[in-house]
Amino acid sequence: MKPFRYRELPQLPRLAWLAVLNRDARDVLVYHGSALECRDDWMVEGTWDGEFAIGGFHDSEHFFGSGIRTVDDAVHFVPSSALVNGLFYCERRREVLVSNSLVLLLAFTGARLDPNHDYHAETYAIRQGAAHYARDFTVQHREIKAFYQVYDLSLVASPWADAPLTFTSLRAAPAVRSFAQYRELVDATLRRLRVNYTSPDRRAPLGAFATISSGYDSAAVAVLVKDLGVEAYFTCRRSNTHMPRWASRRAVDDGTPIARRLGLATIPLDTRRSRVTEDELYFLAPGCAPPTLALHGLARHIERRRPAVLFTGFLGDEVWDRDPRERRYQDAGITRGDTTALMLSEIRLKSGFINVPVPALCARRVQDLAVVSDSTEMAPWRLGAGDYDRPIPRRILEEAGVPRALFAGRKKAVVRTYTWPRNHALRPSYFADVRARYGRGAGFVYLHQAVNHLAFWGFVGYHLLRRKLWSIKPPKTPAVLVGRRFDFGYLLFLWAARTLAARLAAVLKASGVVPVPPERRRRTPPRTPAPWPRATSADPTP
Repeated sequence: MKPFRYRELPQLPRLAWLAVLNRDARDVLVYHGSALECRDDWMVEGTWDGEFAIGGFHDSEHFFGSGIRTVDDAVHFVPSSALVNGLFYCERRREVLVSNSLVLLLAFTGARLDPNHDYHAETYAIRQGAAHYARDFTVQHREIKAFYQVYDLSLVASPWADAPLTFTSLRAAPAVRSFAQYRELVDATLRRLRVNYTSPDRRAPLGAFATISSGYDSAAVAVLVKDLGVEAYFTCRRSNTHMPRWASRRAVDDGTPIARRLGLATIPLDTRRSRVTEDELYFLAPGCAPPTLALHGLARHIERRRPAVLFTGFLGDEVWDRDPRERRYQDAGITRGDTTALMLSEIRLKSGFINVPVPALCARRVQDLAVVSDSTEMAPWRLGAGDYDRPIPRRILEEAGVPRALFAGRKKAVVRTYTWPRNHALRPSYFADVRARYGRGAGFVYLHQAVNHLAFWGFVGYHLLRRKLWSIKPPKTPAVLVGRRFDFGYLLFLWAARTLAARLAAVLKASGVVPVPPERRRRTPPRTPAPWPRATSADPTP
């Protein structure tokens, strides 16, 4: 196998890459942003619990980010070992195209999202677990049947003609028998990660940030990483709860009181709509799930500095929770209950951060952690009532001196569904899409949102009353209650992905990258719009 060939395109997102494996030439050409680590036989944007200079992320138990590695004349395209971001690939003629960015692969191939297809299936596929999700990702292209998404397992491609693509994992999964052993394993892994991301063998050692909130997960993570040289902890003073702040201190996600107790520096996130830039596109483009725009300030802060690891509490639901409703994640093994982290897949590449979900450490045998949570030794840290009980992070926090009153009063989140861009400069383009699809203007979108907001309160109030009086479990709240034909939140995804892909295509063209010969391009005739995909349900009513 020939050494990799690289072409840096500084106008691409800092950590984005797209590899072209040419089976005729038996080589790999990688187009990439400005902050990747490139070697003759491996390339990476990430960190792992091993020596950096060796480049052994492909068989590391804990790897975060993405990379490419040659092994025995085969090419391993390696996604994160945690289900927080994956890879996309397709085959075209005698080439295999792989990228860590959906929109970059769209831009490079000229493929388009199908406006008549329901992308909820692709967006939420990973909820079926690493062993069961559907890889297909529907696109429109004359030569490409479909894109495919890959999580957890490495995609292995041979440069030899007609060799099939395969999937493999070389990662180990040690057993966990007690809380003490678990803490020892996690602490040792974090120390090895720090040695890796600060290695002088890197082109540029990575910085370190973390998030902190008043919930279990990121607060426990703050305890675990506080001795790793983390520069600051981002905290958000809002959540998606509908309880007003003046009604309850626990209605907000502010982790500042916990940070003060631990002696940690915090950076409050400014969530005002007026501060949202055109980076909003990167929050919307990964899929049709609710975006995490509250972290816009986090992304901007890191982008102004060097690339960094970002320690987060993602996967805490699946790894640490004792709620029987969450136990299905533990019984199934590695899986995801939501797609919040995946919706950061594009903005992290532009900003330059590696998402390191600390609950994923030593959790490949997640059933072992469930047994530890239920063990006798953990009884003092079990609440024994309610549906928000996580003895492992509770013990981590309380043994660090954080009192119970400061954390985990109720479950919160920072995602929020909305129906038009918050950035004013983006709105004309979006509303043009609305008019093309529905023949409606901006005023109709605003009215539709106002009516559904009122209907939401009626729906929630009715079902909360039934639960209070008769213990009837509330149903899931539909994403759209009135005028379900008009799912403007879904249209935001299609518009953002297409807009961002067009911008990256212009970058490629300006750099002289022409992936498809002009004579092979053909204009696809317009299709008659089909009925809009039926709106799916949002999270359960609180």
